[in-house]
Amino acid sequence: MDPTAATSAPRPGLLGRVSAAPRPYLYGSLAGMGTYLAVMGLTSGNRPEQFVLCALMLLLAVWSDATRRFFSGMLPFLLFGIVYDLTHLTEPLVRYLHVHVAEPYHFDRLFFGIPSGGSRLTPNEFFDRHHWPAVDLVTGSAYILYLYWSLGFAAWLLLAKRKDERLQRVARRFGWTFLFVNVAGFATYYVYPSAPPWYVTRYGLGPANLAAQASAAAAARWDAMTGIGYFAAFYGRSADVFGAIPSLHVSYPLFVFLYGRSLGKRWFDAVSFGFFLLVCFSAVYLQHHYVLDVLLGVTYTLVGVGVERALAAQGERRAGVVPAPEPEPIDPARPG
Repeated sequence: MDPTAATSAPRPGLLGRVSAAPRPYLYGSLAGMGTYLAVMGLTSGNRPEQFVLCALMLLLAVWSDATRRFFSGMLPFLLFGIVYDLTHLTEPLVRYLHVHVAEPYHFDRLFFGIPSGGSRLTPNEFFDRHHWPAVDLVTGSAYILYLYWSLGFAAWLLLAKRKDERLQRVARRFGWTFLFVNVAGFATYYVYPSAPPWYVTRYGLGPANLAAQASAAAAARWDAMTGIGYFAAFYGRSADVFGAIPSLHVSYPLFVFLYGRSLGKRWFDAVSFGFFLLVCFSAVYLQHHYVLDVLLGVTYTLVGVGVERALAAQGERRAGVVPAPEPEPIDPARPG
């Protein structure tokens, strides 16, 4: 039975809604969020936003059929946040692995090096020497918005397009592919741990310094310019110092572009692809990723979306469903 199916109208008040909520939703949400908060509390400690987020998601799970549908659509993103938080528990494993410090640096220097003063610089080294306040502001802002851009797109599909079943399927496919690509990226951090460019600038190409702490790198200039301190706070609790490959930063806006094409809006395609390119540039300019990391992030995303679409097409063939054609983008020059 579909737990999102309509149930009898809940009695007024929170307790009435809780009692009327489908049991799988109620018990599953309580067990999952309770376990997460308990594990975090016993290990790295709880933060206020964790309680706020869990309370909000639990409220969505019990309030009404409409909020439960929204909860189901956003569940992959909630699980993404939980998995990311739990990587704090696995971070000590890096001490037993070989961290690749020099290899990504030499790759970028060889294939993307920029001649300068008789030597050859990586793009990161070039931008470490040549940077501009206006570019700092734009790239830093993009490096903040990249995640909210993805979450906002998913929420918009689930809410504004809730009566369009085709786009609801797009939202679900987007969410679960987003989660699985992130999990594959997190796993790669332990299969091939690699140092980011800012680490090489600070510590050199020698053996990995496992005591190194995460850094805002050149994004600290955005903090200094705005007086906000966003990046200092964000990277102050980051668990993946040696998780440069792949760059998942670039995956998120690429997901929005790829799944956003289902809307058939050329202006949205242009904006979302432009934002993707800006985040790619920002990752290199702000010293957080090599070009190699960016290319691998793009590869992970394209493979993930390709696998998802192949599985979806296979499922439709087995069910004997003829997939609806994607809408043609509207050409403003075409006469109506």
